[in-house]
Amino acid sequence: MPIDRGKSSNRRAWARWALRWGVPSAAIALGSVWVVQPDSGVSAIAVAGVALTALLVFVGTMPRRRPPVEPRARRGAGGTE
Repeated sequence: MPIDRGKSSNRRAWARWALRWGVPSAAIALGSVWVVQPDSGVSAIAVAGVALTALLVFVGTMPRRRPPVEPRARRGAGGTE
């Protein structure tokens, strides 16, 4: 059974991203509303700005989708040179 190297590499990239950027950004976006509990228009706009900034960081730092890496043929493996 062939091993799909691109898939595991992509999975590791997403796991690293989730720990480094995803979880903190989501926590800041959600926590800003729960901690501040805006009661005026100004604080609501400030909280929305913090949450929107966290969301933009969340989306902007996502790893790009990469096509699977094709394994390279070994030299001389085909027998024709």
